[in-house]
Amino acid sequence: MKLVLDANVFNSKNFCNWLLNSEFEKYLPSIAYMEYLYHHLKKGNTESMVNAFLEQMNISVVPFGKQDAFEVANASIGRWDFSENAHDYAIGATAIILRAKLVTNNIKHFQWMDDVLTPEEVMDNFKKRP
Repeated sequence: MKLVLDANVFNSKNFCNWLLNSEFEKYLPSIAYMEYLYHHLKKGNTESMVNAFLEQMNISVVPFGKQDAFEVANASIGRWDFSENAHDYAIGATAIILRAKLVTNNIKHFQWMDDVLTPEEVMDNFKKRP
């Protein structure tokens, strides 16, 4: 199974430990990578530290492409303000393109799509806790 991760899931040490031992395919959309990297750079960490963490976790950073852009534009029509939610639409589009479950702590930001779980739900559903 494939998991697409929102940047906020890394706030949970338990979930990070679970991810480390998980055999699932794990992806971080480039938009979420940007958000995650930004928070770490603000704390004085380096890009290489963030990349080493992701490599250790076997998480691939996925680029945002033309098909993702189409999914974002299509999904956002008639919904929340696009300019305020563009990041979330882009992250969700990556999950749709990859046919993956999206893992986030911000479920309400992704009500427009299926297959969205919190880190706790993923751990509970797949019972492989650290």
